[in-house]
Amino acid sequence: MIKNAVIIIFMGLLVLIVSISGCITNNNTSNQSSQDVEIEIITNSPWNGTLTHSGTDYNITGERGKKYNLGPNPGHVAIYVKKNKDTGNLTVQLIQGRNIIQTQTISSSQEVINLTYDF
Repeated sequence: MIKNAVIIIFMGLLVLIVSISGCITNNNTSNQSSQDVEIEIITNSPWNGTLTHSGTDYNITGERGKKYNLGPNPGHVAIYVKKNKDTGNLTVQLIQGRNIIQTQTISSSQEVINLTYDF
């Protein structure tokens, strides 16, 4: 009888400890995922490429820098960018909130930028 009472008390304490530890776990990923994701292209040269997010492909082009706001949860993001002239640098940054997640720079039209990330 005493053995059964000890087992019941032990199980009750175990359930209580597991419940409390689940309540105080700090999960900060929901805060970051609510921030918008942006692609920023920084250059003074003409360029073109493709941008994929939320399951859709987009053709993108520009003569100078440009920003694309992808919203807070764009899913799989892929960007492919090529310079059309050999003048200056071209930089692509994948940004969420104030955090730069990925960045890549090229200087030649023979190079390409190819970034992918899953949100």
